[in-house]
Amino acid sequence: MELRLATFNLENLGTRPGEERRDDWLIRHREALRGVLRRLDADAIAFQELLDPALLEPLLEGLGYPHRVVSARAESPLLTGVFSRYPLRDPRPVAGGARVALVDDKTGMAVRVEGPFSRPVLHVLWDAPGLAVALLVVHWKSKIPSFTPSRRKEGEPWASLGDVGEARLLTEIKRLAQAVELRRAVDRVLADDPRARVAVLGDFNDFLESEALRIVRGDARACRSPGLWERELLPCELSIPPGLRFSQIYRGHPEMLDHILISRSLLPHFSGARVLNEFLRDAEEGPEPGLSADPGSDHAPLVATFRV
Repeated sequence: MELRLATFNLENLGTRPGEERRDDWLIRHREALRGVLRRLDADAIAFQELLDPALLEPLLEGLGYPHRVVSARAESPLLTGVFSRYPLRDPRPVAGGARVALVDDKTGMAVRVEGPFSRPVLHVLWDAPGLAVALLVVHWKSKIPSFTPSRRKEGEPWASLGDVGEARLLTEIKRLAQAVELRRAVDRVLADDPRARVAVLGDFNDFLESEALRIVRGDARACRSPGLWERELLPCELSIPPGLRFSQIYRGHPEMLDHILISRSLLPHFSGARVLNEFLRDAEEGPEPGLSADPGSDHAPLVATFRV
């Protein structure tokens, strides 16, 4: 038996408060996504960027996904979740905030990170036949500079490029802090059951080689801790030829921002992965009428296949 597990960013399905979008465009967007879901034909799909939970039913009508979990609202209006052909159990948020205080012994530099993240990770158990998997669904903050006292609103000009650098530093701190908390959440699952099957998947808004992804994946050799080898996470996308390994196109450059990372206990079942990116539009075109004739998402879904 084969099982297909996927992740898919729906690109702002719905309308934000105060935002105006034509009903005909929303319908075209939904129907374009439905076409991708039919082609994907996955047994469970982790999704990101759902703005209105009421739109989940018309999106999935007739597609055979009776089991659904949607994350609770946090600071961000963007919701994550999972829909599945098989039961989903025990949903809960993890990696929702950080409380870390460290001092570098060499220089005396102090680092303190404390507070919530705008998009907590959704932890849910996927009870597929013969292959129960702990899913941790990710939608990390983008790399857009954070708001700071020097720039509090979108669209305001920056006073200096140094201010921009400071705002980028804040963004990176938040992303790295959530990576640490996500890694700790995975460690807790594997500490409770070393044989647990784990998949961390979603839109990471980052490359596999980034420091944030390195934290989540783990590297026992690099930290000279061979006893932690079995707790590493493995990227399913490495089974895809490099030329086909991208889930977004930005200004003409293919990028792999969506990932499925699996535990070593799940590796014996893994048989391959694919990105449905053949007809992907450039993200720079935007999702609105007049900017793009394609009402679908600017992310391509990534699907991994497992044998039971």
